[in-house]
Amino acid sequence: MALVSVSMLEAEASPVGGRLGAGAQVSRSRTALALAAVALVTAPIGYMTMFSVFRAYDDEGSFLITLRDYLSGHPLLTPNNSYYGPFYYEVMGGLFKLLGVAPTNDRGRFVTLAVWLIASVLAAILVYRLTQNLWLSLAAQLVAFSLLGSLSQEPMATYGLISLLLLGLAVAATFTTTRPRAAAALIGALVGALCMVKINVGAFAVLAVVFAWTCGLAPPWRRFAAPAMAGVITLAPFELMRDLLDRGWVLDLALLTGLSAAAVGLAGMATARLRQSPQARWLIVGGGVTITASLAVALAGGTHPADIWNGLVVSAFRFPQLFTWPVNINPLADVWAVLSIIAGAVFLRARAPRPISDMARVAAGLFILLSVLLLPSSLFLLGMPLAWIATLGPRDRPVSYHRVLLPALAVMESLQAYPVAGTQLSVAALLMIPVGAIVLHDGIAGLRTASAARFAPAALLLATVALALQGFLAASQFAAGTPSRLPGAEAVRMPAPQAAQLRQLVVAIDQECSSFITFPGMNSFYVWTGQTPPTDLRYGVWWLTPDATDQQATVSQLSVRSRLCVVKNQSIIDFWAQGRPVPRQPVVDFIEQNFADGGTYGD
Repeated sequence: MALVSVSMLEAEASPVGGRLGAGAQVSRSRTALALAAVALVTAPIGYMTMFSVFRAYDDEGSFLITLRDYLSGHPLLTPNNSYYGPFYYEVMGGLFKLLGVAPTNDRGRFVTLAVWLIASVLAAILVYRLTQNLWLSLAAQLVAFSLLGSLSQEPMATYGLISLLLLGLAVAATFTTTRPRAAAALIGALVGALCMVKINVGAFAVLAVVFAWTCGLAPPWRRFAAPAMAGVITLAPFELMRDLLDRGWVLDLALLTGLSAAAVGLAGMATARLRQSPQARWLIVGGGVTITASLAVALAGGTHPADIWNGLVVSAFRFPQLFTWPVNINPLADVWAVLSIIAGAVFLRARAPRPISDMARVAAGLFILLSVLLLPSSLFLLGMPLAWIATLGPRDRPVSYHRVLLPALAVMESLQAYPVAGTQLSVAALLMIPVGAIVLHDGIAGLRTASAARFAPAALLLATVALALQGFLAASQFAAGTPSRLPGAEAVRMPAPQAAQLRQLVVAIDQECSSFITFPGMNSFYVWTGQTPPTDLRYGVWWLTPDATDQQATVSQLSVRSRLCVVKNQSIIDFWAQGRPVPRQPVVDFIEQNFADGGTYGD
């Protein structure tokens, strides 16, 4: 039995690339069937989760109404819709146009559910490419599914598309040895797409891709470029967060990510020159073509060239001044990161005895996967300083490009948790799943024992238990809710009092108002009433951005409307304001001075 186990482990330790024989073809067919079976099992859980809650802050409605705007011919990157790049609207708008339907709450949630399931499968494919281990691939699929359950909190948000692009980028990197030009062009294209969705997410990917690329340069160039890029990725968190470093949690997060990036940088520089690093010209071609095409479509749709810089860059850097949601972190996490980087330096210098290092890999891999499963616990942050271990492949094999890229990308993309650690926290942790899987696999393969091989199915068992708990909670919440019976959201379930209150409010709007505005932005009401917003105010915190629009002109536009109503939710205003006074702006003053309370619905 031991000989059989060792043979299996040796076969599994040769991931990525090579021609497929008949046995390998059968193995991949079985793997595909297994991934499809898991997707079928998780789909009902995903459906119940996706359709069991409606959040009053209604980011969902903002995406739905801006997608409707885009499909009706409104330009992108305007001052009123400048927080997300054109690629999101071009892809999602194109999908709805292809389907021939308008975006609604129900349809948007079905699209988000599909994205959720596809991303989970893509995570499994990535881990299979990295390890050739079905147990770990299925575990990764379940962990990714559990992690991305947060997409149900803000259906149709950009996070689903970003998840697909990040996982696709990591998968593309595994093909650099077999299809170098196509892989490099695809990597560049996916990075360009990320930039055209959220510039900060794309910038993090650029840093990781360039760092990994410098590790594959010829020695004279690598000697300078790799340390320089290692310094850049180490300092990037501090530059990103410099305006808020006086806040404790921001400084702790910057230190943690900076130290984690430094560890990845040291490990990357310690590797031998990478095998088949992608060529820079193909990376640039892929990224350039994608960015040019996306901007060309936006410009053809009426976007002004002057809005591109403000919409893609300025608005992104201004947002931390408007709203933050802190990460649950304390200085002990930074101490752990310091200890991790010291351990890494000692390991790289002394090369610990193999059994010790392989057992450490197994423990680190399991810890990383467990930390992701326990989100939103801050335990996830303790797994990040261990990402550097994934950079070090088996000692008897040259290091591939994806070995350096993946941990660098995982650490850089963890910066998505700043400045708002909501759904962003899940996407920030997403790439730690393949990092944990490959670290665990390396440890199992290095130990070469039958008992060590059991760690892979143990990881799957752990993920299955988490899925069972998630399924139980989803079914309970689904059963406790009642269909909203709101137009366009008939399948969405919520507590019966909430559903009744929303229906009453929609009826009141239909009967009393020829048009209405919402304060703060709660745009699902436009879907439910079938009305078109009377102004260009879209985003939920429009009232916190005084320069986002000519509000005096908006007041003039509103003041001539008869039977104009305001839907106001003070609790959500307080949520966004975070204790700050509501800024005195023309539209806010217009609302406060010209409207009387016509009815209260709910709390």
